[in-house]
Amino acid sequence: SENKATYSEGMYAVVMNAETGAVLAMAGQKHEQGAQDFKADALGTITDVFIPGSVVKGATLTAGWRSGAIYGDQVLTDQPINIAGSPSITSWFTDKGSRAITATQALEYSSNTYMVQIAIKLLGQQYVPGMSLSTDNMEKAMTTLRDTYAEFGMGVSTGLDLPGESEGYISKNYNVANVLTEAFGQYDSYTTIQLAQYVASIANGGKRVAPHIVGGIYDAGENGSLGTLASTVDTRVLNTLPLDSEQLGLIQQGFNDVVNSGSSLATGKAMASSIIPISGKTGTAETYATDGSGNSVTTVNLNAVAYATAKDGTKLAVGIMYPHALDWKSKAHQNAVKAIMELYQNTH
Repeated sequence: SENKATYSEGMYAVVMNAETGAVLAMAGQKHEQGAQDFKADALGTITDVFIPGSVVKGATLTAGWRSGAIYGDQVLTDQPINIAGSPSITSWFTDKGSRAITATQALEYSSNTYMVQIAIKLLGQQYVPGMSLSTDNMEKAMTTLRDTYAEFGMGVSTGLDLPGESEGYISKNYNVANVLTEAFGQYDSYTTIQLAQYVASIANGGKRVAPHIVGGIYDAGENGSLGTLASTVDTRVLNTLPLDSEQLGLIQQGFNDVVNSGSSLATGKAMASSIIPISGKTGTAETYATDGSGNSVTTVNLNAVAYATAKDGTKLAVGIMYPHALDWKSKAHQNAVKAIMELYQNTH
């Protein structure tokens, strides 16, 4: 769209087979600031890290469940979170008034404040307007969030069979307020392939599988031709998610409702397709860029994770990152998910 990508590094996408880890596509279009053209940059999907935003919320619920901070489809009140000495934390729809929402609705509507209340519980506190945050359990709470995100592949090596993969940017210097922003994806940074592995683990029933580019190893044939298949690359399960089937089902339900719900508050409706049923989660993270004069410009990272089962039976998992865009209302990330899923459906 017209001049909306002025400050963006580009757009990145990874498509995986969620069951086997086979990488079906890695694509990147790199954009130099001020330039009109894009260059191919597939490796940017594994080397470049960006703030993920709300895509992480399935993992945040998991941290809440595994630590006992929340249970099942628990109802909490989406409300402005007012911590002493800090600006109010709200969800994008909070101005419509406080409302009681379930864990699945927290995904569907993308509630920041539900996730912040989980983080406050991880700190060993209960939310009261105007409260101060205790630092007593700060490291424990951040470790719980990060360890849980790592179980999904965020902030750790994905096990990819290519060198040079970034494990993300995980700052060791943080304060107690960062624990709250971490819970809705506004602190640590990840790669596009980490987002794809995260959503693949939700799609496939709770296994983190290593992505692999190599499909098989062949003997050399006559005259340099491909010979017989010597070995196939087996699916490598790195770990199982710390979720029971009910909890995993709640995340899957929430991701389905993000796209397919009738609610006006559902956040991923542009991913809805009539030819392939898609579930997913969007992330919109407020970020900053610097213009040519050295001034700070408010931008937005538009990210998405999604999965779908194609008619040939393949479970597809997609991660999309479109950093430092200028248009908050852009659906470019959602449109990319839909286009990828429909392209596969129409060609297989």
